[in-house]
Amino acid sequence: MKKWEKIANDYHCNFWKNYLFVKAATIQPDLVDMPQVYLAVRGYPKTIDYLYIPETWRMGHEKLAQLADRDSSLVDKILEKTKSNGEKMNNYTRRFVHDDLTRYSDRQLIAAYKKHAELNCLEYAWCVMIPILDFHNVHYIEDKFKGILAKNLNESEINQAFAVFTQPIEDSFALEQEKEILRIFQVCPRRFLKESPETVLQKLEDTYPNIYRRLRKHAKKFAWITYVYSGQAATEKNFVEILRFYARKKINPVKKLKHLAEERKKILREREKYFQKMKLSAEEKKLVNLAAEIMHFKPRRKDYQSISYWHLEFLQREIGWRTHLSLAQVRSCTLPEIEKILQGKKVDIHTINERIKFHIVVPSRINIKVFAGDEARKYKKNIKSEKSIVKKDGKIQGQSAFPGKAKGVVRRIDMPEDMVKMKERDILVSTATTPSIIPAIRKAAAIITDEGGLTCHAAIVSREFEIPCVTGTKFATKVLKDGDRVEVDANQGIINIIR
Repeated sequence: MKKWEKIANDYHCNFWKNYLFVKAATIQPDLVDMPQVYLAVRGYPKTIDYLYIPETWRMGHEKLAQLADRDSSLVDKILEKTKSNGEKMNNYTRRFVHDDLTRYSDRQLIAAYKKHAELNCLEYAWCVMIPILDFHNVHYIEDKFKGILAKNLNESEINQAFAVFTQPIEDSFALEQEKEILRIFQVCPRRFLKESPETVLQKLEDTYPNIYRRLRKHAKKFAWITYVYSGQAATEKNFVEILRFYARKKINPVKKLKHLAEERKKILREREKYFQKMKLSAEEKKLVNLAAEIMHFKPRRKDYQSISYWHLEFLQREIGWRTHLSLAQVRSCTLPEIEKILQGKKVDIHTINERIKFHIVVPSRINIKVFAGDEARKYKKNIKSEKSIVKKDGKIQGQSAFPGKAKGVVRRIDMPEDMVKMKERDILVSTATTPSIIPAIRKAAAIITDEGGLTCHAAIVSREFEIPCVTGTKFATKVLKDGDRVEVDANQGIINIIR
């Protein structure tokens, strides 16, 4: 078999999440008539690399594209399955938060863990089909969409229409949260928000109990918002920080909410205007609408999983309490190992601890193979070394995700612990943004990423927060360092280094 190659990286992952992701690719051929795409994960304590064998991705892409060309409802089916399974998964795992897990028998714990694994594997299996439809420079839906625009509009109209049709026409979970916290800000006494989060909470509880209860309810509902796969759940203090941010920025919540509503209406009007101008066939209109739906479903799929992983932590902590394992150790066990420990049988704790430090998970024809410690280090020879071509000519080119221009100081932000560096109006530079660094994104004058396209997290959140954004630069993080000054022209997707 050919060597594995790195395709992307990610943060806040753990062995259990990585295991489920790899396993999911093995069940895709059972769902759709396609060959197996070989995906693997190389995991470190804070970061991971997604690996693939390009030839298998090409074969999977060609087959899926062929099926979608024959019947475009395949893409609809993938999105519908992603949604229905995600909702089913969240509805199931929500019990881990509300149930008294101490009353679960060991057998019930195992059954619940298995059920989560089954639903989560299915979620990955369906949602990863959308990226598989893209291969190298091919973007299946996006390219077809651009072709339709090019056929029906003149050159000056294409970019504007593209921006209109890729704007979300439904709220993401993140935007729902934003609107709800703005409504709380609307009634929160501004004088309190000059105090520390702890003091704000105490004063609200003492003098405005209704607002305090409302904030607590909000925190419980959206605790997962920055969680991703295994991050820290958001607390009342985190949401008070958002209120304090609004106060510092002197944001008018009524005007902001009105602006969001008017922008949505404006987008819907402009969409209709372009539809009338282009006079598309039913199939063409369907493809244009699919582009917008994919923009909506990509973050929603991740949100379904973030919610589920947050729910799962309650179950994992109960397992840890019974087995005397830490949360990190539970997350680094296979399901058979957890079953053995709960049954009082011995497992190799050394291997489990080694997985926390470094592991590689790969598929085989029969099952999933896991390497840790020395075995993982030896297996690295099967992974192709990266060769980055970095241009150092003072200019970086990417793809415009949200238009606008900004100048500022570069801050490299990948993980929550990096956010202390971020100041108002800095330029946020990241390999790929995640929900866990939203507090830093709020402060950014512009966003630049190595990875991603029009459906990546940075692109979507930049549209929601109206922050100029350039994605897919490939090597911005290798050129730009903390303290550099840059000029971002997100209209053209260009970053100029000032010094």
